[in-house]
Parts: sequence; C-alpha cells; structure tokens
Amino acid sequence: MTDIMSALQGMQGGPEGVDPMAAMMQQQPMQPPPPQNKAKSMSEEEKKKLLSKLDKMFSTCRTARTQFERQWYMNMAFYFGRQYVTWAPGAAGALTRLYEPAAPKWRVRLVVNKIRPAIRFELTKVTKEEPEIYVIPASTTDEDVAAARAGEQIAEYEMRELGFKKLMRRTVFWTLICGSGFLKSYYDENDMDPSGVLGKICVEPVSPFHLMVPLIQEEEIENQPYIIHAMTKPTDWIEHRYGESIQADSTVGTGILEQQFLSALGINSQVNKNEQVYVKEAWIKPCKDFPQGALVTWAGGALLSVFEEWPYDNLNYPFAKVDHLPTGRFYGESTITDLIPLQRELNRTRSQIVEAKNKMAKPQLLAPKGSIDVNKITSEPGLVILYTPGFNPPTPLPLTSLPAYIAEELQRIQQDFDEQTAATEVTRGGTPPGVEAASAIAYLQEENDSRFAHTVASIEEATEKIGKQVLGYVGQYWDVSRQIQVLGENATYEAQEYTKASINGNTNLRVEAGSAAPRSRAAKQAFITELGKLGWITPDKALRYMDMVETGKLYEEAQVDARQVQRENAKMSESGMPLPINEWDNDQEHDSYHTSYMKTQDFENLDPQIQQAHVQHLQLHRQRMQTQMQTLGTQPAENAPGLGQEQPAEPPQ
Repeated sequence: MTDIMSALQGMQGGPEGVDPMAAMMQQQPMQPPPPQNKAKSMSEEEKKKLLSKLDKMFSTCRTARTQFERQWYMNMAFYFGRQYVTWAPGAAGALTRLYEPAAPKWRVRLVVNKIRPAIRFELTKVTKEEPEIYVIPASTTDEDVAAARAGEQIAEYEMRELGFKKLMRRTVFWTLICGSGFLKSYYDENDMDPSGVLGKICVEPVSPFHLMVPLIQEEEIENQPYIIHAMTKPTDWIEHRYGESIQADSTVGTGILEQQFLSALGINSQVNKNEQVYVKEAWIKPCKDFPQGALVTWAGGALLSVFEEWPYDNLNYPFAKVDHLPTGRFYGESTITDLIPLQRELNRTRSQIVEAKNKMAKPQLLAPKGSIDVNKITSEPGLVILYTPGFNPPTPLPLTSLPAYIAEELQRIQQDFDEQTAATEVTRGGTPPGVEAASAIAYLQEENDSRFAHTVASIEEATEKIGKQVLGYVGQYWDVSRQIQVLGENATYEAQEYTKASINGNTNLRVEAGSAAPRSRAAKQAFITELGKLGWITPDKALRYMDMVETGKLYEEAQVDARQVQRENAKMSESGMPLPINEWDNDQEHDSYHTSYMKTQDFENLDPQIQQAHVQHLQLHRQRMQTQMQTLGTQPAENAPGLGQEQPAEPPQ
C-alpha cells in the first residue's frame, strides 16, 4: 500500500501545476484494492502454525464461558417445558448432558409453565415501539444537511428491506432466554440488492451460543481483542462460498447446540451431521501479529480465508450486543435464572396436590396378608372385592386433608413470579382502587415499565450501531446508482436514486433516546384527544397521531389536497414553469400547503427561476380567493394577501 501511495504522489505535477491525472484522482478518490485472501499463498508450515493458534484461541473462549452455557441450556429447557431435567454427573466444570431422571409410575410430574408467558410478555414490552433514527450532518452547510437527509432515507429503506424489526425480535428472544443476543451486519458482494444491483447489505441475528470472546469480565464488545463467530454449515455452502471441498466435521455433534442437549429438550434435529462442517470466523483487532487487523475463517482443520487487514472502513466489530440484566461481565443474565427455583417449587407443590387428589379418589387399602388378591383391585366403578373368609375385609386408610398453608404457599409463589416479571395489576389491565384518570394510569404504567429501561436502551444502542454500519457500507460500496423507495412528505412513497456520494460521508446515525420505550397506546390516544379539545393541534394532525386503523383511513382521506399540492410542487420544480389552477382546487388548503413548502430548505435550494414559478402559482390561488371574497362582500383574511402585494382596502359598500 505504501508503494502505491508513493507512486500516486509521484504523478503530481511540478511547480507549474498539478498533473491532469492527479487532479482527476483528487476529484474521484481511488478505492483501495479489496483485501486479498492469503490462505492459498501460505505454506503448509505457516498454515499449521496459524491453525494451532486459532484453535487455542477458540478453546480459550469456549472454556471461559462454560458456566454461562450451563445456565443457557437450563433456561432453554425450562422455556420449552422440560422442567424436570438435571445435569448428568461429569468432570468438574465440564458440560455433560441434560437428562430427566426416572420416576415411579405413580409419581406426578405436573408442569405449569409460567416461564414461557413471562418471556412472551417481556418480548412484547421491549419490542413494542420502534426506535426513531436520524442522521446528524457533519456541518451546517446545505450539502451536508441534504446528505444527512439522504442518509436517513437510505437507512430507513435498508431497515425496511432487511426486515429489521423481525431480526431485532429474534435477537431479543435470545437476549431474554440467555441474557445476551447479537446482531451481525456484513456486505455480501455476491448477492443481489433489492434494487437489482450486485452487492447487498445483510443483517442477521446471532445467538450467544455462536459468539465467543476471550475476556469474560469485559462488558464492551469493542474492547475485546478478538471475537469468534462459530456456526454449523453444510459442506455445499463451504464449496459454494470458498471454493474448497471440505469433508464433514466429526466435531459437529459436540459443537454448538449439540444434538444431545436438543434431544434432552425434546427437539430432534433433522440435519444430517455427516454433511455438516463446524465453521469458525475470527475477527481480530490490530495487534502484534496483525498490525492492520485480520479476518480468518477455518473449518475442518483447513484454512478457508485469511485477510490480513480489516475488510471494512469502519474499524468496529460488525456485531451489536443486546443485554437484558446487567452482570458486570460480557454476557448478561436472563429473568429465567431467577424464575427457575420458583418454577420448580410451583411444579412440586402442584404435583403433590394432584397426588393427594389421586389418593382420595383411589384410597390405599389395609388388609390382612393373604386375604385378597391385590392384582384384581382396580379403579373400576362398582368393583366387587372378594376376600378370604375368616379375615377382616380390606378397609381404606384414613386420609387427612391438605393443610391450609399449601394454598397460601401457592399464592406466595405467584406473588414472587409477579414481582420478578413486573406483572403488576396495571400490567394486567387493571387499575388500583380510586385511579381513573388517564394521566395517572399512564404514569403507573410508565413506572412499571421502567424495569425494562436497561434492555430498551441496549436495543437502541444496537440499532444505532447497525445503522451506522449500514451507512458505512453505503459509503464504501455504493459506486453504482441504486433506486430505492423512500417515504416522502405526507407519508407518500417516492423513488430516489442514490450513490455513496449522496451521503457525502454523513454516517453519524443516531437513535432518539427513549423512543423504543414501551408506551400505552390508550394513554397516548387520550393525550392526543385532549390536545385536540384544547385546540393546540388541528384535527388532521390528531387523526395522524392517534395510531388507529380507523383514524389512519380518515387521515388519508383528509390528505387529498396535501397529496395534490405535493404533486404540483414536484412538477413545477422539474419543469420550472408555473401550473394553472383548477376549478375544483381548494384555494385555502392549497395556499396553506404551498406556503409551508416555501418555508422548507428544499425550496430555498431551488433555482430562483423555479422559485418564481412556485410564487406565480400561489398568486393565482390568492387572487381567486380575493375575488371570491370581494364578490361575497367580505374582508380577505390577514394571512392570505396576494404575494408581493399590499393588503387590499375595504371592499366597496
């Protein structure tokens, strides 16, 4: 790279000026050559040495998080209803297997799964609202402000095409189960973009089972010296992506989400392990061995790719972490960890109650030895029990009713569940006695939902990081113009064409703090209604923000004039000629919307001749309104004089 830069500097002109080629390169910056895969050019000894170091790194990461993995598997088992499993005996600290100990046939093992609805409740709470994004311009110049607006539109388009809300829900699912979840972004040069151009921005959820770090005590992902993303892939995928024929990996069965654990959970994998390969991808920050960072992929004892420099302009890891309960360590904690003891006790207590009920329905009998044939005693109604004459007939053992503290214990367990999961009276749709005001109810709900503030903030931070990386990929790879559909004014879709020059390096995407916090829709609607009653907002704005299907249709019907004005503005901005007004135009609405557009920066950036076309069109509307008012013998409104004209005098009597 140094030789290339020296050669470019040597192309500069002498004292008389700059060489034309150098000047052109300054106007059109040259892209650095793509990183080269050095795996094929390495000697066998170099490959062996690097593979040994990589395997040691992987083993270090896997060993460091063993205690977390044990808890993750147990959390998964309880979520899926396998709540009587335990760990098989094994070496200290080693992962063995989950199994369900055998029990007598009469033993009741009732499962009242309170954990699945608790996770479903938390998932709904923290993903209910969508984070609001915006791009901060690099400066206050018109070019950077326009580029920041283009960045917002591109980010919204990419998030929509990627199905980011769905991907975030899947990530948050792993966050709630295990305590941490991850999102990975990357640029695939071999995939087709939705606009039809080769090269696609991709985002995918990554479970904590598949991402490993060496420093467990370090919370920040960017402070890790390296990250290993391990995944199981079919051999055909390796050959298609890397052009290498790799034999199936025999360690797949003992890799991530092993089949023995899935079997214990009642999940039978249909994947043929004989066609799977355990692929590991190491992202290494700049260090002694790799001064510019590195990206190394290996599988089945073979190096697939070695890039001795960071593949992206952004030097951050392409992973964003979402935490649930903070632990002061890299991996967070799940609510399930605290619920498991309560769930075990609940299952045990309910099972004992059922066993007592079964005893009462079919009581135990007391009989002299040899007086009856016990094999003939069943639960059949009306059964006649024959006994040997001379012996006392079998008599049922006296039963005692369950003590009252059993029912009280169930209530205490439920109260503990509610406290751990923030399931209060307000959450379940009820209100405390005497609380009726919408503002008071909203305040109680907000206070209750504040328990999720850390998780919501983590979701916002992950969204912000992925958004920055998406715009970074745009700035690095979008050399060819791409057409995207963006949401313009008045919620109408427009087609725009953008390249990397459109954002001009403005990739500082931010998420509005607190925008993803759960909010009550009913309280929001009551608040908007109150603002409408006070006259602080217009009816059309009230319909827009009510967030209801019915009001949304009403709002769309009320925006007919706004849509028409928007089309007129686009036509006049393109042609530079004023449009005539129509007989059916609502002059007052057109006056308001055209005037609002003239106050925007888009209008200020137009050519003065095009601006004059807009002014002339607006004058036609105002002249007709003045004529109609004079005909009716009324005074024109003060806010609607003819543009560039004095306020007209009193109309003739």
